[in-house]
Amino acid sequence: MTERFLKPDDEKIAGAQKFIRGFASVVLGSVNQSGQPHTSYAPYIADAGHFYIYVSSLAQHAETLTNAGASLFFIENEREAESIFARKRLTVFCKVSTVNRENQHYDRLLDALQARHGSMLKLLRSLADFNLLRLTPEQALFVTGFGAAYDLSESLNELTTAAE
Repeated sequence: MTERFLKPDDEKIAGAQKFIRGFASVVLGSVNQSGQPHTSYAPYIADAGHFYIYVSSLAQHAETLTNAGASLFFIENEREAESIFARKRLTVFCKVSTVNRENQHYDRLLDALQARHGSMLKLLRSLADFNLLRLTPEQALFVTGFGAAYDLSESLNELTTAAE
């Protein structure tokens, strides 16, 4: 990130952690092979330095997410914002990889997704087209208002460790 962003203190990092905890799903930004932007969303969990989503390979975002990485976007509800022009938001830029079904953590991660998001995941687990994607944060930006943009890139592990 550039020098135009502020360096967060412990209070801002804790604020970002609390902000993330308020969301069960995240907006996903990605780019397809033709360079066209794509936006979607998915329920997520955070675990040990990574975010995880469980998506169908039939969905357009599954293909675009694995092309060149993705961004995760958490944004304050319009009705709760002090100003529609300065909604609180957190953007996390990530590398994306597929978690192999034979991975030793695969079942534990799906169990965590099911515990957080309910019994629908039990059905989705039975469908062969669904894949567990690991989103590894590389950079993050937390905007809390006008002139208040914090580079959280040095605090990425704290974001995902406390996001549940």
